[in-house]
Amino acid sequence: MDQLSLFKIISRLHAMQSDQTDDVQVRRFEMFGVELCNVEYKHVTGLYTVEEYRPYQQFEFDNLDLAAIEIYDCLSELQETF
Repeated sequence: MDQLSLFKIISRLHAMQSDQTDDVQVRRFEMFGVELCNVEYKHVTGLYTVEEYRPYQQFEFDNLDLAAIEIYDCLSELQETF
């Protein structure tokens, strides 16, 4: 993965913060058609919840950049196996 991939992740997370249509924003991240993680952003708390599937782990972040790094790492792990 490269810097452009990280920029795309950050852009999607920022869009979650900006979108006021719902109290909870949800985005799924996948690679090669395999869903690897699910991210929720709760406007009330300002927290990102990153739920990874392989292996199952769940993290909460109050910082967009830290959430983006975790998602990037999750996606990178699958790419390294190919």
